[in-house]
Amino acid sequence: MGAGCGNAEFSAEVLPEPTAALGLVLVNEPPSQPLLASEPTVLPPPVIKITQPTATPPPSPTTRPIYTQTPIPTATPAPIITPTNTITTYPVATETAVPTVAAVVRATFTPPAEGAPSPNEHYWLYRPVPQNSSVWTDKVYPYGSTRDGTLQVHHGVEFAVPQGTDILAAQAGTVIVAGNDLEEIYGARTDFYGGVVIIQHNTLYRGQPVYTLYAHLSEVLVSVGWQVDTQQVIARSGSTGVALGPHLHFEVRVGANSYDHTRNPLLWLSPFKGRGSVAGLVALPDGSRPAELSVTAHRLDGAAAYHGTTTYADGRINGDDAWQENFALDDVYAGYYQIKVRYNDKTYKAETWVYPQQTSFVTIQLDG
Repeated sequence: MGAGCGNAEFSAEVLPEPTAALGLVLVNEPPSQPLLASEPTVLPPPVIKITQPTATPPPSPTTRPIYTQTPIPTATPAPIITPTNTITTYPVATETAVPTVAAVVRATFTPPAEGAPSPNEHYWLYRPVPQNSSVWTDKVYPYGSTRDGTLQVHHGVEFAVPQGTDILAAQAGTVIVAGNDLEEIYGARTDFYGGVVIIQHNTLYRGQPVYTLYAHLSEVLVSVGWQVDTQQVIARSGSTGVALGPHLHFEVRVGANSYDHTRNPLLWLSPFKGRGSVAGLVALPDGSRPAELSVTAHRLDGAAAYHGTTTYADGRINGDDAWQENFALDDVYAGYYQIKVRYNDKTYKAETWVYPQQTSFVTIQLDG
């Protein structure tokens, strides 16, 4: 229960003022007076020079030339050129084979027909926080974890909502506790949960009463004996009791309103659309269950977010009445997954299909 979890810039080009429309002519050094297009320039009349021709004296008489006959040269016949057939050889283009890239063959996965939900299913509960808040359960401190031995065994799950967030009834029922635990013990000791509300729901599970607990509240908005509806606001989140910061601690209890009768809420909160849950049992040959082993889920048939948790810390934490699991993963996208567990430097694997709104159960047997 401790710590709370998990312009575009436009540049405008300034165009120069159109000068032609104003009839102005701009040069590097402007003339003393502008030339206006509407006022024609008056040019001075041309100066015409008249020159008197100079008298040229007549030619002096010369001796009559004597013409000498020059023989006509004989034409030299042009040489006869015998054409020679020359064959020019051009290189022949050679086709180079393009290397073939081998196609990557990926494994295909065909899911079996989706069957009817197991009779062990009990996704009765709604998220106890508004849809516009942190609706995902915290993965750092899951149910049954001690967070690597730094905290007490966790009997519930957490929602990392800020101070003053509306807290909602997960299902309709009757308020049996509303206030604080300064005098009455509802957890490990007094003043453990601070502000707390507990609801006994209208539906029995296998003939047993079902309760939900909401803790670390800053305000309690209901009273003992009130009948509340599903998703009715009952309180506001806070950090009272043993809490390192604002969040909601949420529990499911079956059979009795007791700290020792908790169950994993991940198997009671309805998964989101297109998602399901994985529950499993990791055990040694003698049936013992190793505590807090890392468990991961990796999707094989497509991309999906990483999922991880740990096995429950010890025998003091309860598995589900029907599943008897010692780990669970919630809100897992439907698909084909490989579940991995690491124990004594060896990795153990199991594969399973996950279906929407259903729980898939796997068993992983470890070597002794």
